Amino acid sequence: MQILYPKLRESDVLVIATPVYTQLPGDLQNFINRLCPIMNPELRMLERQTRAKLRDDVNTKKIVLVSVCGWWEMCNFETVEKIIQELSKTTTVEFACALLRPLSYAMYSNGELTENGKNIFEYAKKAGRELVKESKIKKDTLDRMSRPLSTKEQYMNSL
Repeated sequence: MQILYPKLRESDVLVIATPVYTQLPGDLQNFINRLCPIMNPELRMLERQTRAKLRDDVNTKKIVLVSVCGWWEMCNFETVEKIIQELSKTTTVEFACALLRPLSYAMYSNGELTENGKNIFEYAKKAGRELVKESKIKKDTLDRMSRPLSTKEQYMNSL
């Protein structure tokens, strides 16, 4: 983390990327806990809740979540997304968006990206460009990144 703290202070956007194998990945919780040194220790009341903020020498203005999972349902991201949204509120940094890719293994066949997989990576790149140029990612781009790669029935039959 000592190598990361200066980079975190300089960044405009904090991109938090995590796979979701369980509702709360342990490494994600450890990373969030290790952000404390860049947070101001002075607490204040905001929206009727005690909050901190990032230190004055931290440039971060937005937080983005990027996450993948093997499950079909989008609801498997809810806990992780809520935690990152709470981190944003606590640090008074804008939660820009969540790039979520369920059923991520279906992007590959025999170790190679499928056409769907390539298309999803193109939308991920587009999302990055939109965030940089427009300070937000269009809903259509997020929806196309997360779109189902199979029906739920096909998924259930593959188990």
